[in-house]
Amino acid sequence: MSPVCFRNTFYFQSLTEDVLRIAAVRVIRNVRRIKMKLSMWMIANRLSPLMDLKTNISADARPVLNSARLVYSTNCVHVYQEQDYVVCNGEGDSIYLYGVTEKEAFEIIQGVFDYFQDWEADLQAFIRKNDFQKIVDSCEILIQNPMNIQDANNKLLAISRHPDPATVDPEWLYMSRYGYSSLNAIKALDFSQNNTDFTRHGVQPFSPADSSGVKHGGISYCLQYNSIDCGRITVLEMVRQVNPGDYQLLDKIAQLLEPVMGNAVLSDHSPSHFNALYSLVFQKSYDVRELQLQLAYQQWTEGDDFQMLLIQPDYLQNSYRSVEILYSILLHNLPSCVIFRKDPYILVLSNQLLEKRQNLLDFLSALHENNKIRAAFSIGAKGTAEIPWMVRQCLFAMKAAESENKENWLFYFEKYAVDYILFHAKGNEQIHACHPMVRRLWNEKEKNEDELFKTLMIYLDNERSVNKTSAALFTHRNTVMYRIRKLQETYSLNLDDPGTRYYLRLSMQVLSSPVRMNTQFFSGPQLNSIR
Repeated sequence: MSPVCFRNTFYFQSLTEDVLRIAAVRVIRNVRRIKMKLSMWMIANRLSPLMDLKTNISADARPVLNSARLVYSTNCVHVYQEQDYVVCNGEGDSIYLYGVTEKEAFEIIQGVFDYFQDWEADLQAFIRKNDFQKIVDSCEILIQNPMNIQDANNKLLAISRHPDPATVDPEWLYMSRYGYSSLNAIKALDFSQNNTDFTRHGVQPFSPADSSGVKHGGISYCLQYNSIDCGRITVLEMVRQVNPGDYQLLDKIAQLLEPVMGNAVLSDHSPSHFNALYSLVFQKSYDVRELQLQLAYQQWTEGDDFQMLLIQPDYLQNSYRSVEILYSILLHNLPSCVIFRKDPYILVLSNQLLEKRQNLLDFLSALHENNKIRAAFSIGAKGTAEIPWMVRQCLFAMKAAESENKENWLFYFEKYAVDYILFHAKGNEQIHACHPMVRRLWNEKEKNEDELFKTLMIYLDNERSVNKTSAALFTHRNTVMYRIRKLQETYSLNLDDPGTRYYLRLSMQVLSSPVRMNTQFFSGPQLNSIR
């Protein structure tokens, strides 16, 4: 690469003091064994605000360097005098220092290694304490650009103290004031960066999106634990150009940060950094405000109709790679859905009835032809409170289908709902497994004394006889026929199917049973205590 020279007066004094202090300390102590390996990019980034230097570093220079040496040694920086400058050569990549002697240059380069060793120890301590602000502060003189850390709900955990947010861009100022990314910025970035997958683990570059207040490009690192998003580190390209050393530094931070953030969530002893929708799906604690923000980011509401699709890719092998490939395919082709990995499954959540989308069914068929998947739909249900039950429904449908010994690959919970209610579900599980239409009719009956629930139940009890139903209801047969036709047309009911009729009637029994509604029944004496 062409020689570069970075200067920034804000960092100059503190960096000079740090490097000279470390160099002096080395004279009076034995150098500890260096564990953190550096690249020439990382060394250059540390020194660039301190002194004039030139670099000739390849883009793929990796962090393999252990220390400085005055004679050549593998995976070390060889420091030697040449003409009026000192060459610092690390595996073919070079930094040129001017105005210093060979010995001074050696002390400076080794001081950088010592500095990073201390930095790594401090970083580990900050991470253990969940002190995200100190993590960002410790990176300030290394990255020299605005930086922040957010959780998977776009909640701000820490942000650079310098420069002043008002001098960065409107979005940076918004985040510093309100603690979250703005909805406009997220939408604009998703739209303008259509070739960038921000949910992919690792670093992704991004460009400015002026319409949203994002005036600078930069890099964004998606933090993941067990393939689940748990946060994000963002660096803006404002003070200097982002280079491979910044990528490598974020890799190091992520390597230490991801397990701690993930384990904190799984232990349920601390606030979740995971996406609030993920926490909702898997019945973990979450902040209601963060859930509302996630819904807003998706342009969903709490009262939408939701449905889940569970996919098990390459189920004959259950390979990690097959899950990873299919996950990427789904992210690209289903942008309006929320997609989670829970190996060996992939969960697709939508605020639409997925099973009614023919283009999705065609897409799944094409996937199955090439990837041999199994897929199961939950029932559709209204409201976010229904979402946690959908995973169980999908898993039950897959498991129940195995006992049929058929070569089907696409399953619908509705087909197995009766077995689920009778033999598997307990308590509230039974209610959430009831037919969605019956639950709606029940809720309307409770609110408005609607007659549709009662009409359908009596109609089914009387073997679909209109005359017997009208007699039982003391109403005209035309009224009964109108109500039944309305139900069939509104909810696409096939009352000619005996399985559907049985599911409807069982759902009605579960919801209207006086035994279930009378809580005193369950608080009475145990059966074995009755004489």
